[in-house]
Amino acid sequence: MGHQAHPNFFLIGTVKGGTTSLHRYLDQHPEIYLSPIKEVNYFSKEEIDEKLFARDYRHDIAIDLQKYFKEGMPYPVHIAHISKEEDYLHLFSKVNGQKAIGEMSLSYMLYENTAQKIYDTYPNAKIMAMLRNPAERAFSQYVMNLKQGKILEQDFLNEIIHDDKAKNKGWGANHQYLMIGKYFEQLRRYFEIFPKEQIKIFLFDDYKANPSQIVREMFEFLGVNPDLQINTEKIANQGGVPKLKKINYWLNQYGLISWAKNHLPLSWRAPFKRWMYKSEKGNIPKMTEEERAFLTQYYRSDILLLEKLIQRDLKNWL
Repeated sequence: MGHQAHPNFFLIGTVKGGTTSLHRYLDQHPEIYLSPIKEVNYFSKEEIDEKLFARDYRHDIAIDLQKYFKEGMPYPVHIAHISKEEDYLHLFSKVNGQKAIGEMSLSYMLYENTAQKIYDTYPNAKIMAMLRNPAERAFSQYVMNLKQGKILEQDFLNEIIHDDKAKNKGWGANHQYLMIGKYFEQLRRYFEIFPKEQIKIFLFDDYKANPSQIVREMFEFLGVNPDLQINTEKIANQGGVPKLKKINYWLNQYGLISWAKNHLPLSWRAPFKRWMYKSEKGNIPKMTEEERAFLTQYYRSDILLLEKLIQRDLKNWL
């Protein structure tokens, strides 16, 4: 066993902010090593209440970790919950001379003490976040939940207001559509603890307009060769709607969709998706003016505070 490698950067947010595609792009760089489990939720573990997890979320995170390790971490996993230090460090056991070593757990933005925990363990770590217009972000999460069979509610405002009043709240317990988009408080905790030069905030709009430029800026920030050309054509986690809503919902509730994602041979996964989902633009729900106005008003004061914190003009969000 060689020298134990440790992470030196964290991408902390946000949900539906393009991080799944970003994981694929950064992973193409020979000087970057990413945890093979994209979201490990290790530093937020004490603040996440596993007893409250929804049934479908339990399916999402189900993994036989020791078997996965024993097989040599042979394929990427989207999300799991890692609670033991030796398991966490094992994720970095295949580091082989890479300069930038990181993980991307999106729960790290949401909890009060996570920034401090990361700092206590890795005070020199670099912190990155990708922020998306919170109204667009919430709607995109809603469309994803419809596609994945996590919900059946066809009225977006009903869904987000009902979710915000849920008895069980928190990561994996409810969807937190509204809460996740309140970036100011979430990021302030990092700015208060980490030196400013260790934090870099990116905007999803810039990323969408020119992915290779944003990826290049990330390479520069991480101190790896920024001139490496990588393929940013393929977009992960694209929207879509299920062809059979109720069947899709029950398949998801009983864990069969998660099972298929993890066990079908790679060559079968694309045909399975085509069979299950429609992804043509005309089929994907669109946010109404009324819905947008409600959310823009809801986030207005947070956006104005965020502008000052990250020193970026966010007028187009308003």
